[in-house]
Amino acid sequence: MSQVDTEEEAPPVEAPPPRRLSKTRRAFYIVFIAHASVFIYFFGWVGVRPFQVPSGSMLPTLQPGDFLFAVPVDSYRRGDIVVLRDPLITGGYLVKRIVGTGGDRISVDNGYLSINGEYASEPYIREPIEYLMPPHEVPPGEVLVLGDNRNESDDASRWLINPRTGEAVESRDTTIDTVEGVPWKRTVPVDSIVGKVEYIYLPFSRMGTIKAFPLTNTRGD
Repeated sequence: MSQVDTEEEAPPVEAPPPRRLSKTRRAFYIVFIAHASVFIYFFGWVGVRPFQVPSGSMLPTLQPGDFLFAVPVDSYRRGDIVVLRDPLITGGYLVKRIVGTGGDRISVDNGYLSINGEYASEPYIREPIEYLMPPHEVPPGEVLVLGDNRNESDDASRWLINPRTGEAVESRDTTIDTVEGVPWKRTVPVDSIVGKVEYIYLPFSRMGTIKAFPLTNTRGD
């Protein structure tokens, strides 16, 4: 005798209604998406890059441990603080101030900087410059950079670069611009600059923009 299934078919179960986002969660998503969009725009599209200041070479303007943003700009001027690739260390970066651009004649004498043969006021440097640097012509498309803590900074005063190959060597003698009798340079290409330092974001006590300084000589050049 065959068995008959006497169990009744279970009625269909209705799906629960879709959950609606709370106002708090909706606001969170809106804020998150807005911040993510800003992040993608500045760091992905504009090319803003974060860096940490590793040393005291830019004292008193920048402190060791400051976290900052470097922003690519169309052109760089005297007085700009920039992040650039270290000519002496492959993969390394430096934070310095531009003191000379293409066509400038830069020298250091009597404790101060001269631009095109005239004194240039630099109220931001830590102390008077203790070294001498003879006049140096800045080629087009290049810049000459120095740290604000001039006497304790690895910058144009402490390197020489082969203008043909880009090879760089450390040179503590600021009065000599030759290697084995061949003239070398102290300037670096503009395209070695990552960006202009415009903002400190950490620590919170130092958070804020970096004020630009229009560096000129006494003639206003």
